[in-house]
Amino acid sequence: MSSVVWTAWRHLPLVQEVPAKLLQEQLDGGQSFRWQGLEDGIWRGVLGNHLIEVRAASGGLDWRGRQGLHDAEPMLRVYFDAAGEQALAVDQLPWRSDQVLAAALKSFSGLRILRHDPHETLIGFLCSSNKRILQIKVMVAALARTMGEKIVDDYYALPSWSRLARATDTELKACALGYRAAFIRGTAKQLEVRPHWVDEMQKLSTDELLIELQALPGVGPKVAACVALFGFGRLESFPVDTWVVQALASAYQLKGWKPEQLAGFGRTHFGGAAGLAQQYLFAAARAGLLSAPAEVKPRPLKRKSKRSPKRRG
Repeated sequence: MSSVVWTAWRHLPLVQEVPAKLLQEQLDGGQSFRWQGLEDGIWRGVLGNHLIEVRAASGGLDWRGRQGLHDAEPMLRVYFDAAGEQALAVDQLPWRSDQVLAAALKSFSGLRILRHDPHETLIGFLCSSNKRILQIKVMVAALARTMGEKIVDDYYALPSWSRLARATDTELKACALGYRAAFIRGTAKQLEVRPHWVDEMQKLSTDELLIELQALPGVGPKVAACVALFGFGRLESFPVDTWVVQALASAYQLKGWKPEQLAGFGRTHFGGAAGLAQQYLFAAARAGLLSAPAEVKPRPLKRKSKRSPKRRG
């Protein structure tokens, strides 16, 4: 029997409504790994030490939290982009001349990049290598349950880097991490001695941030781009995973391009909101809704002179 005592439902106004189907894509489409769908269109998630429930509602979302903690609404306003800054960014994308992007925007109108805590984002995407979304969610939940602080019932916050750095082999094995266990522990050992790592990295340019992230064990270009986008809010970051490779190969006629080349194309073609475009294309590709090939001529990539990212693990 649940011991959670909930607040009353409250309304969170948003610039664009988030219908139930879109809310599912938003919360269970590869951005976050800590939400679960319940009955009646309710989604329950753990954000930091908050246990939250949300549901689609006219003009925005309804939400409620566990009684006894401070009000979570300011955090949720940032998390769901209540101010509508991303709506302005979407309008700057080249959808007027790109029929594939235009179709993806229409199919998932209102889709947004959720603004996660960088700590939680990095843990989630360190678990993501060669895994499906459901498998990542299982690993992240196991890490929280095994080493995190209990919130209520069977809900736990994610562990700190200090706790993860001291995790035993038995604890890590219980989380079914496989070879990712070494990445989690190695990154934890580096970041436990950098208590202000988020503030330090937030001051970097996006290119510098990507290089810094790739100096951590197990963080390659895709994971770094995901952490920059979903954790640090760098909308220009363009992660390239299997779905994006397939989308760009088929819809933009870029078959045979390497991930680095595709990332360069994404940043060049889509501009300062490339990460938003990536999320729309990702959603459309998974749903089988990509339109016919776009009449887009890839621009040649300009090589930048910069130091090579360090790789470990």
